[in-house]
Amino acid sequence: MEALTLPLRALLDPVGAIPRAVETRRWFVPLLLVAVLTAGAGASIAVRLDTARTVIPKMQMSGELMKASEREVNEAIEQAGRVALVGGIAKGLMLMPLLVLLLAVVLKIAAWLIGRKALFADLFTVAALAMLPLAVFHGIEVVAALKLEVITPLVAETLVPTSLSSVMAMASPALKRVYTAVDLINIWVALLMGLGFAAASKWAPWKGALFGLFLYVLFAAAFFVGLPGLTEGMGG
Repeated sequence: MEALTLPLRALLDPVGAIPRAVETRRWFVPLLLVAVLTAGAGASIAVRLDTARTVIPKMQMSGELMKASEREVNEAIEQAGRVALVGGIAKGLMLMPLLVLLLAVVLKIAAWLIGRKALFADLFTVAALAMLPLAVFHGIEVVAALKLEVITPLVAETLVPTSLSSVMAMASPALKRVYTAVDLINIWVALLMGLGFAAASKWAPWKGALFGLFLYVLFAAAFFVGLPGLTEGMGG
């Protein structure tokens, strides 16, 4: 029973539960939860997604809409729906396990860089436990999606807002990128990851939490602020 309850306790009592979960390598349940709920959210959104709002403008821009029959347009819309459904499910069942593995590798490299010793199996458990906030997020997405009859592509992107950018819509593009980085779920993930890293490397919990936040700041600065800004600058 501990195999199920211990990872879930990590959400409510991370300081107490995460060290025990890392020690006993309780990675399966967190990984299963995040994979299944991510796939469920992807499927729930895809079956209600109004793909016509993306397919028809694309066909107009390419000039295909004028040549296509109504049947061909409908087939293109249905095909886009199927692609969205398969992609949503694959994101959970295939991408999330790979993401956990990648995060474990990153943590192993980080441990080496700062001179901390940690077994890869422990760090894989840390990575799986750190994904639990994403499982919560996608679980909420499933509930939100099931309450809607139709979901537009724009609504799909902001179905469950978690960052400051959702309430700072009038900010400049540069500030909006910064606000995007201030994301409740991502910060929660970083804290759990840091606490898990501390347990795996025999470090003080507060040091691990700060280290997790530091790693997230580096990640956010690169992928939420730096690269999008560079791309916009090149596009301009």
